[in-house]
Amino acid sequence: MAHPSRTPDPPSPPPPARPTEELAQAPLRVRSRGRPPVISTERLLEVARQVFLELGIRATTSEVASRAGIAEGTIFHRFKSKEELFRAAMNFDPDAEIESAVALLSRSGELSFRQVLLEFAEHFIEMGRVALPVMMMSWSNPDQQLCSERNSERTTHYSRLLGALCGVFAEGIREGHIGPAEPEVLSRMLIGSLHHFCMTELFMGGMSGRFGHREFARHVVDVLLAAGSGSRAPE
Repeated sequence: MAHPSRTPDPPSPPPPARPTEELAQAPLRVRSRGRPPVISTERLLEVARQVFLELGIRATTSEVASRAGIAEGTIFHRFKSKEELFRAAMNFDPDAEIESAVALLSRSGELSFRQVLLEFAEHFIEMGRVALPVMMMSWSNPDQQLCSERNSERTTHYSRLLGALCGVFAEGIREGHIGPAEPEVLSRMLIGSLHHFCMTELFMGGMSGRFGHREFARHVVDVLLAAGSGSRAPE
């Protein structure tokens, strides 16, 4: 027996549209993320200094941010680059450092010739420990204009330092503290040795040698004076 076909139910009508005003007044559901952690610039620099002293130029801004408990972007809101953060954290002002080194060399009338060179050598190594990482970071900076400015800055500083040291050696030669020689060659020999010490310390750490920086400075100065005078260095 055939069954009569069943007429399908009509589709349900769509829900009535909510008035525009009602939609505008409906509260938005915003996911609460909490306030970002707040850190003072002084505290950030303190943490950054600890990280840089521990890891050297291998330290990253990500590591600094992690230690400080902040987002990495917070660092770049305050410092344009890792180099700028490093300079601030290490309290490095190249102009002031060069002026300090030149001031040491100008004390040749107060100190002995050897003592002036010793104090300069120790200061140069202490300065180089910060200046070299800054140089490495600036070389890796993609901002060509900034790199050019940094290179110009370094050239000016080196020329000023070399000129002052040449003057000290020239005076030492005139007064008979060291034998006749070219002051610029003597100056470059001293600076080159000190620079090499800083480089090996930076890249090799504890494997850089058996001398501390003060002992190394003393040996370099004494070898230079002994070679220039033809006599043995003082014990």
